[in-house]
Parts: sequence; structure tokens; C-alpha cells
Amino acid sequence: MKYQHIVKAYFLERPNRFIAYVRIPGVSRREKVHVKNTGRCRELLRPDAVVYLEKSAQPGRKTAYDLVAVEKPLPDPGSTESKNRSAREGEAGQGSGVRLVNMDSQAPNLAAGEWLCAGGLVPAPDLVRPETVWGNSRFDFYMEAEQRKYFVEVKGVTLENDGAVMFPDAPSDRAVKHVEELIRAQEQGYQACILFVIQMSDVRYFTPYRAMHPAFADALCQAAASGVNILAYDCVVTPESMALREPVRVLLDQRAVTVADFTEGLLHYYKENRRSLPWREDPAAYHVWVSEIMLQQTRVEAVKPYYQRFLEALPDVEALAHAPEEKLLKLWEGLGYYSRARNLQKAARIVTERYGGSLPQEKAELLTLPGIGPYTAGAIASIAYGKTAAAVDGNVLRVLSRVFADGRDIGQEGVKKDYEALLEQAMSREHPGEFNQAMMEIGAMVCVPNGQPKCEICPLSRFCQAYQNHTQSAYPVKAPPKARKIENRTVLILRDEKRIAIRKRSARGLLAGMYEFPVLEGHVSPQQVMEDLKEKGIDAVRIRSLESAVHIFTHKEWRMTGFFIQVDELTAYTPPAGWIFVKPEEIREQYPIPSAYAAYMKYLE
Repeated sequence: MKYQHIVKAYFLERPNRFIAYVRIPGVSRREKVHVKNTGRCRELLRPDAVVYLEKSAQPGRKTAYDLVAVEKPLPDPGSTESKNRSAREGEAGQGSGVRLVNMDSQAPNLAAGEWLCAGGLVPAPDLVRPETVWGNSRFDFYMEAEQRKYFVEVKGVTLENDGAVMFPDAPSDRAVKHVEELIRAQEQGYQACILFVIQMSDVRYFTPYRAMHPAFADALCQAAASGVNILAYDCVVTPESMALREPVRVLLDQRAVTVADFTEGLLHYYKENRRSLPWREDPAAYHVWVSEIMLQQTRVEAVKPYYQRFLEALPDVEALAHAPEEKLLKLWEGLGYYSRARNLQKAARIVTERYGGSLPQEKAELLTLPGIGPYTAGAIASIAYGKTAAAVDGNVLRVLSRVFADGRDIGQEGVKKDYEALLEQAMSREHPGEFNQAMMEIGAMVCVPNGQPKCEICPLSRFCQAYQNHTQSAYPVKAPPKARKIENRTVLILRDEKRIAIRKRSARGLLAGMYEFPVLEGHVSPQQVMEDLKEKGIDAVRIRSLESAVHIFTHKEWRMTGFFIQVDELTAYTPPAGWIFVKPEEIREQYPIPSAYAAYMKYLE
């Protein structure tokens, strides 16, 4: 929509909602003008603010001009918002350091009508009709397209603070009524839409102004839950025109507003303090994938050498897909959870066959691959491909539970899904990978799992409810773990001068397909060991007790004792089923031994 005969002026005062006084350069008297927005607009109409007037087409009117736009100073030039504006400098006839805001209450409907007719909401509508009565309301637009009927209610937005725009700027029972009527229309088969026309450009997000009118915020949330389409678009604004431009994020959840507000500080902290990690320096999809699988249940420093060794041996998806299983498991030896390595290879084979060796970019496709859950899929999609996909792990859950003082059990899948949806609504669109990594970094290094969190350096502390209430230790809430099953085992280091006995575990179950030292169930005596070996046809020359060891799995615990057994010549015996006699260097190089037996590996020498 366009204006005619625009004049620049300077605001003086506004004695009531409908009129204002301005100073027009070259005119000696104060000019009385009509204000076309009856909202409060206090943050816009300040003394000496630059305003734009449209000369009235009605001769003899008491006010010769309508006030249609105002220049609003931008924040500090170093802020993100100001930098975004600088990238568009010259647009809309504005100087740097100001935001041009259209204040014409009729402009949103005019601009929205042009947008709707041009196919902005649905392509090639059959009918666009303004001002339609339905029920107890008059909606701004009625539309028909593809045998569907639409109601569209338009709300102009002029209230802005640091790039966040809000509606309403004053309590509005009429606005609540419109939303409630749209819900009823949606329930009766119409397609209902609320279109917030933001009468300025380059804003961060739209949110209902809950502090001003909670009933409207609640109604908007109910409308969204009922299927009403909630849209917000910013506008290209010049003194002479206004037109809808780009969609703006709509944040209905107050927690999403908090996330959006802490994002800039979070990203700055990450940029200045992030650890240099090999998978961060070259975040190709394969590298992100391998690192994230390795990092599950394993410390970062412990993963680094495994990651480097793994990539040297299997540098890409195709190499992983075709690797012999024993080589793969040997590379994984010590990381534990060997099913993850097997799933890694299963997924690599699918990626090779279905995607030509390149991991898919979308989170939904990544989730179809073996071993890739929501967290890993979000990490790959966001870090490697720049997709807006959340990656919520234990670190992130801990941070968010403290920020929101959330007393829910973070072990519940519903809590994790809730936070995934929240972050995907509110996280940085420009830097999603950095956002996810920054959240992980805060959880790992600042909002730590054990000990006192380092709130004094945390970029989220001023947003954190637990910090404000001194209740950091109360979060996160986790249900007590189930008691682990205790299994007693006796490990046998059976060797001659050159070889050691090992056996391959079953292809199914815990540590499937791995190699281990021979084991007897329970804690047995030296005499029982000798008798067991004799039944297998093996005569021991010497036996001595070894130290005890404990290894903890997720749901069970091995409590082990051990014996070192010397024999004359292993090759003189027929190995029991599943046993093999191999040299120590062959074990180190070829046969994957689980870290559960780490305490006994020194007896290879």
C-alpha cells in the first residue's frame, strides 16, 4: 500500500489519542495533525521524534495531515539488532541508527489485503473479501481457495523492545473476542488465521504481551492448540509505503521468549570460551555423527584419542560400511556399549546404499537410521547442515531444568520431547549448530552435573530461576535409578610362555561378539578352578590369585575375582568350544576385549 503527498515533521506533543502537534520545517506555527493509531505509542511519540505525515485528501478538514510513520532510535550500534539493520541500510529511506515504524491503524489491513490477493497465504485464491460478519464478530477477511473457506483476522503491531514485538499495547477485550470467534469458526470447518502485521522490519520474534493482557495471551495459546493458524510478518516500511515482507517467529510459550532472549549472550559466551575439539574444527556430518555416538556415556577427554584413531582407520561412511566387524570392534575397544558401534556400521551401510554415502540433512530422515536418536539427529542436522533442529542431552536438560526451575523428572521421555519442541521454536535460526553446542558447553563446563555450578560466569544466570531463588541444587529432578543386578564372576588368565586363552562371547546380549578371558560364574576357589580345567583336559602347572575388580554397566554390576594359571603348552590341548589360544600381541592388535576386563589386561605381559 502507498501514500500520496508525504511530509516530514518533528513531534511535539499528543494531548489526546486522536490528535498531536508537530513542527513542519519551514512552517512557523505548530501544526495540529490527526493520529491514525489510537494506541498508547508512548515509546514512539517522543519529543522531537521524526514523523511522517500524509496530507489529507479532504479539503477544509480541521487537521490537514494524518500522522502515518515515526522514526524510532535503535539500540547501541554494537548490538546484534543494530548490525542486522546495518545490513539493510538505505532500505525504506531511513538513516542508520533508526527504525521506521508505520503508525497507521488502517495500513495493516490494506497491506494484508494486497498480500492475500497476491497468494501470500494460499496460492491463487478464488475470492478475497474484506469485512465479513460471522457469528458475533466481524472478521477482516473472508477467502475461498481450493474448495476451502478462510477467515483471516489482522492485527497491526507497533510495540517493540530490543527487536521483540508484542500485542496488544493496551488491554483489548475486542481482540480476545475475535480470537474466541476464530476458534469456533475453526471447529465448524473453516480455516482460521490470525495475521499479525508488524509495522516495521528486522525484528527477532513476536509474542503476546502477557503482562499487559493475560487473557489475550491465553486465548492465543488456546487458538493455536485448536488449529488456528497464528502468523506474524514484518514489513518493508518507507515514508510512502508499507508491504508485508518475511515471516517472523511466533513465540506463545513464555519459556520460548526466555530462550530467545538469552540466545545472543549464550552465543557470545560460546564464541569466547568454547573448547577446541577435533570434531568441532571440522564439523562434517560423518565427523559429528561418529563423535556424538562416542561421546554417549564417555568423557570428552577419553574420546579424543578414540576419535582420531577411528577416523584414521575409517575416514568416511563407505569405509565404515565395509569394515570387518572385528576391526570395527577393536577400534571401539574401551568405549563400551558395543552395540553402538554395530549400529553405526548398520547405518553406514544404509547411507551408502540409499544416500550415496552422504548422511541425510533432515532430522526426520536421520531418525530412520539405526542407532540415531533425537539427540544425535539434532546434532548432525544442526551442526553439519545448519538445520533448525534441537539436540537435547543430559547436559541441556540440566541447564533448562535450572533455568525454568522445572520440577519434572528429566528421565521422563515427555519432558525431553517438550524441551526439544521448545528449543526448535525459539533457538537461533541463523546459528543452530552453535546454539546446540553452546547449550552443551554450558552444561558440561558451567552448569555442571556434580559440585557447585559456576553461576558467576554463566551467561544465563540473569534468566535462571534456580539461580535467582538459590535453589540450583534442587534441579534437575531425577527418579532414583533401579538397583543394578549383581553378578559374581571369576576371571581366568590362562597362559603358557607364548599364548593366552580367550573366548568369543555370544552373538547376542551384553558385549555380543566380543572376546574375553575364560570366566566361571560366581566366586570360586582355586581347587574348583583346577577341577574345571581338568574337566576340559587342561593341566595347570601353577595357579595364583589375582586382585578383585568391579565393572558397572547400566543395569548390572560385575564383581570379579581372578586367577593366573600357568600351563606347559596350550597348543598341546584341544581348545574347548569357543576358545582360542593366541599371542598377546595378537590380542592387542586384532581381538577386541571389553574394558570390563581392564584390570586384568596387564597380565598379557
